[in-house]
Amino acid sequence: MRIAQEEIFGPVISSISFKDTDELVKRANATTFGRGRGVWIRDVSKAHRLAKSIRAGSAWVNCCQAMDPAGPFGGDKMSGYGRESGKQHVEEYLNVKAVWIKTA
Repeated sequence: MRIAQEEIFGPVISSISFKDTDELVKRANATTFGRGRGVWIRDVSKAHRLAKSIRAGSAWVNCCQAMDPAGPFGGDKMSGYGRESGKQHVEEYLNVKAVWIKTA
C-alpha cells in the first residue's frame, strides 16, 4: 500500500497485521524511508529486539512521538542524515583529531 511505502507527514496511522516478528521486521525494513516506527507489545525483551532490528531513526514502544531534547532525533535511509538534539547533535559541530607524540 502507498501509505506503508511513503513518508507521509500528517495525522495518519497505518495498522498492518503480521504473522510473526520476522515478517514484521521484513515489512518494516522493506521501505526506502525510516524516520520512526512504533509497536505496541507486552513483551519488553521482544520490544528491545524489534527496536534493534527495525531500521529507523526512532523506535516507539507502547507510545507514539515521545521526545526529549536530550535524546537524539533523526531518520534512517531516505528519511535523513545525522541526528538532531542530544550529544549526537553537538558532535556534528566538532572536528575530532588524533595527536600522536613519540617522546623517546
